[in-house]
Amino acid sequence: MLNKEDISILIVDDLQFSCEVVKSSLKKSGYQDIRTANSANQAMLLINQKRADVILADFWMPEMNGLEMTDLIRRWDENNNRYTGIILLTAEDTTSSIVVAFDHGVDDFISKSANQFELAARVFGTARAAWQQNQLRKLNLDLTKHYQKYHHMSLMDSDTGLANRRQLEKTMDSMINHCETRGGGLAVALIRLNIDDPGSDPMELNKIRKGTLRTVSNSLQLVLRPMDQIARYDKYTFAIALVYADHNTFNLEMFERSTRSILKHTHQLSDQGKKLNLSMGTWNTEQFDPMPKVSDVLLQTESNLRPLDISEA
Repeated sequence: MLNKEDISILIVDDLQFSCEVVKSSLKKSGYQDIRTANSANQAMLLINQKRADVILADFWMPEMNGLEMTDLIRRWDENNNRYTGIILLTAEDTTSSIVVAFDHGVDDFISKSANQFELAARVFGTARAAWQQNQLRKLNLDLTKHYQKYHHMSLMDSDTGLANRRQLEKTMDSMINHCETRGGGLAVALIRLNIDDPGSDPMELNKIRKGTLRTVSNSLQLVLRPMDQIARYDKYTFAIALVYADHNTFNLEMFERSTRSILKHTHQLSDQGKKLNLSMGTWNTEQFDPMPKVSDVLLQTESNLRPLDISEA
């Protein structure tokens, strides 16, 4: 609910007497938050200190007239994601002046000779329109923030805190484009936890598995670079994607180091009391003509999955 007491008004006129006449009229109508400025530049300083819901500005002012000031305020509004109601005051109300004013984004146009009641009504109408505009902007901003939050969540795996497969595919697509334009190679590894489904209590088993998944996630992050993509590929499979400069700087031992880190930190799968069995598949290339599809790369990497010998782990 919008009340007159809540509406912030700024009157801009190079004649102080005119400012006081308009201010007095609005005060009599119940408006309280009213400031005055004797130039457009002074007005801009004031609205930077505190926003105004409605600005009443003289059409003709030296240095910067009401139309030029309107253009400036509209740019200010755009930069601050808000809307300010603007009413131009003038001693002349020719059709051409009105058309030009509205073309510049003015909300209303009123004669300086208008009576107290018409002035008060036009100010309230302009303030209400600006308030509705700002409410819509706030709602749109809130919706955007919620969308970004849930979009981010939709790219994350809740069990491990890692990227999910959807994010992996988006990142790999960017990596392929990077290599195609700037050179270098792409390497991908899939590491699968070979977990059987024994006849244990489902809730307890799920709790144990989540703990193991988090441990695996942490162990991978310990040995890989921040710019490398680590993701949960499927229920028991993790993926690593990375870009390297050339074949002289890349060594598959990096992926083997990741599996050693997993085995070091997990030790055993608690519900079975046995060492964790892993499978790993790798793929890498420096050839990007034609550009490989992410789906084909992942399928090829998955087909390369082989059980690891962990007898010495």
